[in-house]
Amino acid sequence: MIEIKHQKLNLPDHYRCIVISDIHSHLDRLIQLLKEVDYTRNDYLIINGDFVEKGTQTLQTIDYLKRLSQENDKVYLLLGNCEYAIETLVNDDRYANQMIHYLHKIGKSGMIDQVVTKLKIDLKNEEPVKIQQLVRQSLKSYIDYLQTLPTTLETQDFLFVHAGIEKRQDWQYSSRSSFTEMRNFQKEGHLLNKYVIVGHLPTSNFYSNQINNDIMIDKNKKIISIDGGTGVKFISQLNALIIEGHHRHYHFTHHAVQPLPEYKVVDTYLQNNQRDYKVAWPHFEVILLEAGEDFSLCLQIDTKNQFSIKNEFLYHKNHKTYCLDDYTNHFVSVQKGNLVKLIGIYGHYAYIIKNKEVGWIPAHIIKKI
Repeated sequence: MIEIKHQKLNLPDHYRCIVISDIHSHLDRLIQLLKEVDYTRNDYLIINGDFVEKGTQTLQTIDYLKRLSQENDKVYLLLGNCEYAIETLVNDDRYANQMIHYLHKIGKSGMIDQVVTKLKIDLKNEEPVKIQQLVRQSLKSYIDYLQTLPTTLETQDFLFVHAGIEKRQDWQYSSRSSFTEMRNFQKEGHLLNKYVIVGHLPTSNFYSNQINNDIMIDKNKKIISIDGGTGVKFISQLNALIIEGHHRHYHFTHHAVQPLPEYKVVDTYLQNNQRDYKVAWPHFEVILLEAGEDFSLCLQIDTKNQFSIKNEFLYHKNHKTYCLDDYTNHFVSVQKGNLVKLIGIYGHYAYIIKNKEVGWIPAHIIKKI
């Protein structure tokens, strides 16, 4: 099992530090993001965990980041829950069956799947233990590399950790699950007199009535959350937190990559004010109250809110009805000539983003550039 390791870094008087979390094997997004923030070897680069899984470029992402860190001692990779989970599934004999279950659950993504595909392993006819042994042998160099990485990185003014720390002075003795899987860190807070920078939970989860994947800075609790939902959210982006330090003073900026096609609005559409609702983790279950041609009136069970959901976003499983994550019933007002990003076209309506505002407009009023 990967050990919990704490590392310290003394930053100089003048520095630029780029922090990225939850890449989830989306190497193309990472490369684009580093290009857009003008990353150079003079910058510190911190990858705050979960750079593997949920995408199709896991091995390539590890190779890329490993090469960066070997060529530049200002590059730091931290472990997230996905790195710990993969190491356990591959190395622990007790998890052979769970590894096969994991492969069936996630489908075509992740480093184990890349090996199974490359080796043309027959999941139906090979024994789970044999499959695990083949995967372990093939991934040995990657797992060995993951085992060298720290769980936390502490500087004079910041603590970088994937999910969070327990609210105690001796935070170093927090549990592994707190460091990598903590879900209530933004609520509980911490006792340090410095910012704790985390990923793990997409920032959009913390908004009750809008979809917003931007970086969140809580100055009171001294917590910065940077996970933009890449590989997890239907609507997502890959965020970069940029810290520029000058003689123990620092300021933050941020940048994001969101690779969606751009469209032009060809006719004005004005929407009257309405109450906006949102579906997000973990409140997916709904009750269908009244079916409609495009949108159906639903009751969100956990919140008791009633609002319309686009029919294509509803699905049934085990005699229950659910809404896909993320969803908003918001309608966007647009002017002729506006540029918007297209999430998707569903029937007569387009799901779009206009200047960070996510919602619906009639599909016929946009045209691809």
